[in-house]
Amino acid sequence: MQSTMNEPSPQASAGAAPRKRTGPLGVLLAGLAVAASKAKFLLVGLKFLPFGKLALTSLTMLTSIWLYARVFGFSFAVGFVLLILLHELGHGAAMKMVGVQAGWPIFIPFFGAAISLKSMPRSAHDHAVIAYGGPLAGTAASLVCAAIGLLSHERYWLALAHTGFFLNLFNLIPVEPLDGGRVASGFSPRSWIIGAVLLAGMFFVTHAPQLLLIAGLALFSGFRRRATLGPMAPMTDEEKSLWTVRYFGLCFVLGAAMYFSHRLLDPAA
Repeated sequence: MQSTMNEPSPQASAGAAPRKRTGPLGVLLAGLAVAASKAKFLLVGLKFLPFGKLALTSLTMLTSIWLYARVFGFSFAVGFVLLILLHELGHGAAMKMVGVQAGWPIFIPFFGAAISLKSMPRSAHDHAVIAYGGPLAGTAASLVCAAIGLLSHERYWLALAHTGFFLNLFNLIPVEPLDGGRVASGFSPRSWIIGAVLLAGMFFVTHAPQLLLIAGLALFSGFRRRATLGPMAPMTDEEKSLWTVRYFGLCFVLGAAMYFSHRLLDPAA
């Protein structure tokens, strides 16, 4: 996700990960408490040191691996965080493609990661390119994991791929600050209604606390959208048609990939 990319815990990975020792919510709350009490000034200060931004990215990345490893095991945590990193690098590459300056990725345990925009896109088309770059790169990385799993017959790679497909499809829900909201708003300003319904449905099914935060950020994004983005050129009719195909095409690919990877993980399903 470009300025924010929120992701739920890797629910699909349970088949390959070691047995849980601590609930995700408990680990999340503990991690946030530690971060709030001990790491606040350290993280802020790192920005002003030589190579501080790289150090901040590395520190938050290692912290995420440590927290995920407590729930899902070290090997899965490493693969999972690398998938998130590749997603963020996809955003960064897309930013360079449209001439927008990108910051360094910052990892947020149990929510994903964020990469900041240092300048604003000139058009809704460029804004969609930036948002789309993350899920596209994440999908490609997940497909590589799936291919390795098929060739090696290792369940680990298939579970990692399935989790990647789920997370990138989740990110395409058409509500900001998720990537799908930034893409879909360009060709359908009312797409957020579908996104809100999907988020509400997922919360009632999973009760994941991350979804409440995403809903709050979505409300905040709606109020600050004009002030943040400024005057952007709207999409032309041709661009709207193109992005409609791209958006739903990637959703279809991810949905199909989730289905087939799940069947491989659980043939009895």
